[in-house]
Amino acid sequence: MINQRQIEAFRAVIVSGGITTAAAALRISQPAVSRLIRDLEARIGVTLFERRTGGRLRPTADATALFRDVERYFVGLEQIDQSAAGLRRHSRGSLRVASLPALYVDLLPRFIGRLLAQRPDLDIELIGNSSEAIIELISSGRCDIGFVDSPFDHPRIRRDELAGVAAVAAIPTSHMLAAKPVLVPADFSAEPFISIARATQLRTRIDSFFLSQGIRRQLGPETPSSLIACSLVAAGGGLAIVDPFSAEAIKEPEICFKRLEPRIEVRFSLVALMNKQPSGLARDFVAGIQQEFARFHE
Repeated sequence: MINQRQIEAFRAVIVSGGITTAAAALRISQPAVSRLIRDLEARIGVTLFERRTGGRLRPTADATALFRDVERYFVGLEQIDQSAAGLRRHSRGSLRVASLPALYVDLLPRFIGRLLAQRPDLDIELIGNSSEAIIELISSGRCDIGFVDSPFDHPRIRRDELAGVAAVAAIPTSHMLAAKPVLVPADFSAEPFISIARATQLRTRIDSFFLSQGIRRQLGPETPSSLIACSLVAAGGGLAIVDPFSAEAIKEPEICFKRLEPRIEVRFSLVALMNKQPSGLARDFVAGIQQEFARFHE
């Protein structure tokens, strides 16, 4: 069987042009290089070099053909080595991330974009879905990391809460409430209120915000996401309370955002398989997202 050292000697002679320079490159003696070449020729049953006067070697046509395959082999090894080094530096690798819309539309794409600018060889896939669907994607192994907004109990999934963030009021810029720095439940009583869909953490906490103060709202349209609620507000459809990530994504001049008292805290959780060791890339990704959440934490 051909061994690695024979191939290295063959390549060194072709590349360097002779036994002497090949021996120096391999840090072995000239007789050792000659012996490796003879053993390789004997193994494959083909003459690879014509022996010339003065000990010079001239590659045969068979040697040239073999060299093409040898080079592909060595290039492949170099690529593998570079890939392994990249994994050690966390500059290579793949990651599949699933997220609910609040983070999928703006915060995560911006964060991933900055990450790819620093590490262009990364392969990151971002999938948007509901919290229930994300749990299924994680449990089935189709995604590595997920972001959800509702508590759950699953035997195969680990859940880590991220720093709590404060919901904000979404108000038309032309509205008289836009002049107030902070809004309270009573400020919403005389206006149509745009609700976030039921069975979400944010909706539950918004309802508690008003119930705790005994405020009855004029319920208007209901929407599945904060981003849609913001569009309705900008168009004059009423007032809303939304998550701060969606608010930051909105650039329309027709809408502004205000702090709320009492505070409505929204909590998102990071989920992953319970017994799967995270890659270095996954750990870096999670640490970066935690910093993003800390930026919104009051």
